[in-house]
Amino acid sequence: MIDVRNLLGHDWSVKEEDLSAYSSEIARAAKEVTKLRQTGLGPDGSLVLFPRLPYILDEDILISEKEKAALDRVENLSKEQDIVISIGIGGSYLGNQVLFDLHCGPFWNMMTKEERKGFPKVFFAGHNVDPTGLLALADQVKRESRHLGRKAKVLLLTISKSGTTLEPSTAIHGLTEELKDTAEMTIVGVTDREKGVLRALARDHHLPCFTVPDGIGGRFSELSQVGLVFAKLIGIDIRELLRGAKMVEEACRSEDYKENPALLLASLKYIALRKYRVAAEIIMPYGDRLRSFGWWYAQLLGESLGKKYNNKGEKVYYGRIPVATVGTTDMHSLTQEHQQGAKNKLVQFISVENKARDISVECSEKEVTGQVPMSFMLKTALRSNEEALAAEGRMSCHISVREGTTFHLGALMYFFFLCIAYEGYLADINAFDQPGVEGYKKILHQGIYEYICEHSGK
Repeated sequence: MIDVRNLLGHDWSVKEEDLSAYSSEIARAAKEVTKLRQTGLGPDGSLVLFPRLPYILDEDILISEKEKAALDRVENLSKEQDIVISIGIGGSYLGNQVLFDLHCGPFWNMMTKEERKGFPKVFFAGHNVDPTGLLALADQVKRESRHLGRKAKVLLLTISKSGTTLEPSTAIHGLTEELKDTAEMTIVGVTDREKGVLRALARDHHLPCFTVPDGIGGRFSELSQVGLVFAKLIGIDIRELLRGAKMVEEACRSEDYKENPALLLASLKYIALRKYRVAAEIIMPYGDRLRSFGWWYAQLLGESLGKKYNNKGEKVYYGRIPVATVGTTDMHSLTQEHQQGAKNKLVQFISVENKARDISVECSEKEVTGQVPMSFMLKTALRSNEEALAAEGRMSCHISVREGTTFHLGALMYFFFLCIAYEGYLADINAFDQPGVEGYKKILHQGIYEYICEHSGK
């Protein structure tokens, strides 16, 4: 369910007449996304194929028959391992963290292998170049080997288009060096179709290797091989994940915003920024297992819409500052600013209606004591936040899914893909590139090059 009651129709929010005033932009954006679906070409003529992801297993445009067969074998390969380490950064890390948190929960690695239904322990690396975390992970693998009385079997799932991205390549080199005497390692790569370090490594050593499809940017990649391989490694039904995405894709094809919730929400957020100067978007999922979803969405929003130039080459400095939070935790740290700080933000709430497990605890209010389900408290906290924000004239919107399943996660992720695509065309920017990221990378790699030259005598 998409609830926009606190984003539309008030004297402090977007108004119905605003939708009419921006009708030409909305109509143009709708037609452009329809064209994108048909041609697979983005604003600059480059491939943009994320609308085909819900159908990835039914076609060979994004995945080969050989890869489909290899996917079917991944689950058995996983059960042969003691540990899986997912190595990647950006979309190659954040989406898999979301899958893990939702499906496995925070105490997965403390369960027995039987309780994990034969699946291994799971860790993440390659999302920072902090040596402390990498060495601590290596120490943990060594402890596992001592506990088992043999070399631990470790699968390194390494996700990198080029194979040379600094954080993942650092992690793979560091871990293989640290664990060469204490772990039995298998490397599975997800990389470029034909070239790159990982592809060559897989070819030389007959290792499993999957492709990051052309036309699928990192932040849109979770429903591709990037996420599907990891999902199989932890026992997720990938067809359910894709079925959720397919449901949203087919429900959001209309060019009429009254019949297309993704187009409507994108239009409201666009108008909120353009007319009402909303400069920040707080993503606030309610529930511990959705915490990392906020980080994932922050990257999708920031990299996609934070652009200096529009498609005509004019400077526009478009975008909203993404802020990842979680309810109820951050109601005790950030809500004060949300409610009474600068009126330049909107809050995107996300909730799960039906919790798989619940517990009632004793509560006392106004000298009345009784048992209250914690799920009721969570829902009431969200509603309280919505109402308090509205009372202060602050915009918010609320997306709720019935259950916290992989089907619903696939639907939620794909819904935001579409919202971002529509808003990109509304703003006449390219939501599918990331030129700003390349700027810092050049400076970073130059610094490392100079260090190598200085310390190697070259």
